[in-house]
Amino acid sequence: MGAHLAVVWPRPLGGTEAWTDAVRLRQVVAQLLDRPSAAIDLTVEPAVTGDILGRDRIEAALWLPHGAIPTEACRRMVLRGHGVGVWTGVLEDPWGPQGRAYSFGPQALEAHSQCVRRGCGPQQASAAAAARHLVQHHRVPLAGPRAGLARWRDGEQRARLLLGGKDVALRRLAALLSGVRVDTGLSVFWREWASDPGRVHGAIADRYGHEPLIVRSCADGEDGWERSGAGAFASVPVPAPAQPEAVARAVGEVFASYGRGGPEARVLVQRWLNPVQAAGVVTTRTLAGAPYYTATVDLVSGRTDTVTSGCGKGVQTWYVRRAAASCGSGPVRADRLPAAVAQLLEAAVETEACAGTSRLDVEVALADGAAHLLQARPLAAVRTTDDDAVEHVLEVAARHVERLALRRASRLGDAPVVLSNMADWNPAEMLGRRPSPLAVSLYRILITDRTWAVQRAEYGYRDLRGIPLLHQVAGSPYIDATASLTSFIPAGVEEPLAQAVLTAMAERLADDPTAHDKVEFEIAATCWTPRVGQRTAYLAGAGIGSAARRRLAEHLLFVTRRGIDRLPADAAAMDRTGWPTIADARPETLKATLATARTAAVRFAHLARAAFVATDLLRAIHDEGLGELGPAWMRGLGTVTAVLQHDAARTASGHLAWEEFVARYRWMRPGTYDLTVPAYGDDPDGYLRPLLTVPAAPSTDVVAPWTAGHTEAVARAVAPLSVDATGLEAFCRAAITGRERGKAAYAAWVSAVLEAVAARGSVRGIDRESMRHLHIGEVLAVHPGRWPGLIARRRARAQVCALAELPDVITGVSDLDCFARGLGRTNFVGTGKASGPVHTVPTPACPPPPGAVIVLEAADPGYDWIFAHHPAALVTAYGGANSHMAIRCAELGIPAAIGTGPALHASCVAARRLAVDAGGSRVDVLS
Repeated sequence: MGAHLAVVWPRPLGGTEAWTDAVRLRQVVAQLLDRPSAAIDLTVEPAVTGDILGRDRIEAALWLPHGAIPTEACRRMVLRGHGVGVWTGVLEDPWGPQGRAYSFGPQALEAHSQCVRRGCGPQQASAAAAARHLVQHHRVPLAGPRAGLARWRDGEQRARLLLGGKDVALRRLAALLSGVRVDTGLSVFWREWASDPGRVHGAIADRYGHEPLIVRSCADGEDGWERSGAGAFASVPVPAPAQPEAVARAVGEVFASYGRGGPEARVLVQRWLNPVQAAGVVTTRTLAGAPYYTATVDLVSGRTDTVTSGCGKGVQTWYVRRAAASCGSGPVRADRLPAAVAQLLEAAVETEACAGTSRLDVEVALADGAAHLLQARPLAAVRTTDDDAVEHVLEVAARHVERLALRRASRLGDAPVVLSNMADWNPAEMLGRRPSPLAVSLYRILITDRTWAVQRAEYGYRDLRGIPLLHQVAGSPYIDATASLTSFIPAGVEEPLAQAVLTAMAERLADDPTAHDKVEFEIAATCWTPRVGQRTAYLAGAGIGSAARRRLAEHLLFVTRRGIDRLPADAAAMDRTGWPTIADARPETLKATLATARTAAVRFAHLARAAFVATDLLRAIHDEGLGELGPAWMRGLGTVTAVLQHDAARTASGHLAWEEFVARYRWMRPGTYDLTVPAYGDDPDGYLRPLLTVPAAPSTDVVAPWTAGHTEAVARAVAPLSVDATGLEAFCRAAITGRERGKAAYAAWVSAVLEAVAARGSVRGIDRESMRHLHIGEVLAVHPGRWPGLIARRRARAQVCALAELPDVITGVSDLDCFARGLGRTNFVGTGKASGPVHTVPTPACPPPPGAVIVLEAADPGYDWIFAHHPAALVTAYGGANSHMAIRCAELGIPAAIGTGPALHASCVAARRLAVDAGGSRVDVLS
């Protein structure tokens, strides 16, 4: 049967411009018009209408100017109109009057035939002249000029025509893609399915036989530009051999998932790729609109649905900066990506080029060595961003990383640069990934500019005063992990050995960046333990002999003995610091309050170091098979939080006045350095009153982390420390509880500093959100008249920096261009298991229900109020084995997954129910 529609593409007048997209353009227009078509490419445009309009079996004709494609409005007129239509561009008329499109319906064609038979009118005329003649002399109806054309080379216009539902988009893109396979599938309409399912089964069998199939949703509005219904409807696989009964159940299930649908509702039947080598979802921008390709890929399961369903284990998300995507050996950074990920990403890049838009969500799979396009839809509601501004921020960050290596060489030698957001003083946990300028400046002045180095030097490690520990990269805080590792080398170690040890540690961290939040337990030996030999054995691979390792162990033993001896004095010094009063939060006392906070920081840092030593010793005792009572012992430590619970119980029983209870804990605040988060004293009913219903923790009779039968073995194990088992338990108890008390006191002074900052802003009519954009030095020394300008500039920069995606570990400039966020190596607390509904971002106004699994990015002591609501389990993206929440959950016997990493954390946030099995080291998405 011949074509019903003639589509004519005259070359531009002059005929010199190459039309490289001609073949693909014809195929796409045929898909857009959805009719059998005869494609006609004319060498010149005039003097041919008679030959074309007079062809047999032509029911309509469309003249398109060079490089134009019809919109939906034009398509409807071509297929349903009877007369002549004149079409211009959607946004403008780029072709001018000589380049408009002309459509000829049945009435126009009949009039033309009569004209030919009678010999009247121009027989060899341009489309414009023929249209004019038919309208003026034969009274053929005229529609237009109307907007109905899009420019092929205008990507956004083209994309809005190509991406129109799952099945339609695949058919249209299939005509364009050369390096990607596309199964265009079979669209099944409800009206066809309801009236003649046998015919539908026949069509499916004719196309696919008994191959495995998948029935996928294709609902109206599922893949729109402003709203996405991704994941809202069912997709049902049918294993081979695909029998009619199984296909019918799958089709019915997908239609049922729509809820309501008319006769034009449809589903898409395709060949089911199972198994696959890799599958994932690639977006050509982040969901915030930032200029990165993001590829969330499953390289493990062999399934195509694990990423979209959120049930995948071992799923990784790769970020490739768009500006750097063309570097390397191919369209993407193939030199920095696994081969399968690179191939999937290349498929998405080709799909993006054909679709025309940089706002694309592409589902792809790798099977039989070839990339398969499963879906392409608009990235719904992604806002427009200033890509140049983001690139500028990243270029500045790259220069900072390059300069850092040069500046520190004189102090740290040739050890590689390793920046981590969770090493040492773990800024991602304490500040967040994108903290405010005020928070960062406080952290620097209180901890990472000097305090960290002072503490290490006084403890017996190398003196690194003068080297800052924290650096900001595109607004995000990072610890100089190489400096941190250097600071844990005992001061007595000779320089050649120190340099060799440092290089070995830094290289090990660079090779295994997942250990960046565990450097003090897996990379660096920071103290002596009974297993120090095993801890430092890997140094042999760096050429460090056994004698040198023994010398290193002897120096670590000296530092550890010294730390044990000084703990009582450090704890007494912390107690002398005291707690702030209301007077310390006044605007005029800010400088003095900040000075006290700095004093508290050094004293707390000593207690924190002692707690790390204690934790490392307890881990070693456990690894020796001697610490089987560790969890029960931890529950009976009596930390600050346990005291809070005890005070709440006394308040509930009337033995402590409510006002006194509030006064004791008024300075606690979730987000220690966040000025905008209310302290407990600002909302005592929300934070503290629920605690009155929680009974005090029962006392425990477990007096040591080991049984009485292991006491002598423990004493022998730690004999080099000149303590017995009782002395070791006393030190560990005092160190861990002292660290928790010291952290609470230090956090209280930070809270008082924040309140004084807020008070200074209030005097000038500046709110807390605005004041957080100032550095603490500016609050102290810059004239308040300059604050509004600084705030405006910082706020604008923060908006740009928020778009910059960064890795957790940076080892070089290239890490800013291409990196993965995978599953972190989670610190599981306890041996219990629990499941429950997910609750994120708890606040006193929206507390978690009892039995919830609370999911947080990070949690400091200010989040202790959540335990009044009886959570089943806790999950955090950031946090270490020795973090406050790890200690707290161990104390309460709550199973926890601390420091899951961003990828697993994102899956947990998106889940409705989670199961946390601490003993089995698992976090499972239940729904």
